[in-house]
Amino acid sequence: MPVVLLAEDEFLIRALLVDALAGVGLECLEAPTGKAALEFIAGDKQLDAIIVDIGLPDMSGEKVIEAALGQRPGTPIVRCSGISGEIQPPAGIHVFSKPYSAIQLSNFVASLISGAAKP
Repeated sequence: MPVVLLAEDEFLIRALLVDALAGVGLECLEAPTGKAALEFIAGDKQLDAIIVDIGLPDMSGEKVIEAALGQRPGTPIVRCSGISGEIQPPAGIHVFSKPYSAIQLSNFVASLISGAAKP
């Protein structure tokens, strides 16, 4: 089963996404903080995709993305933020603006993993 790392601090959003990701056949590793996400990224557990909320409580999600780009090259990364008018993310980073549908995001991540999504 493909594995997704979800770095999201808001419990209810995280719970909805975990259920939606499971609904499309994806196992979800939960990281409520940037530090927890970095531990998964540095670890040896398989990660087929990474979803990162930019507004994490202990650090910017941008730092998590930077670490993922360096330590998990080629792993699809989805950047989620409720802040509008932000700078353009690095190439290869997929952007989902909040609010979003958990089902839409889960289907998109599943398509990224299967190679069907178009950037």
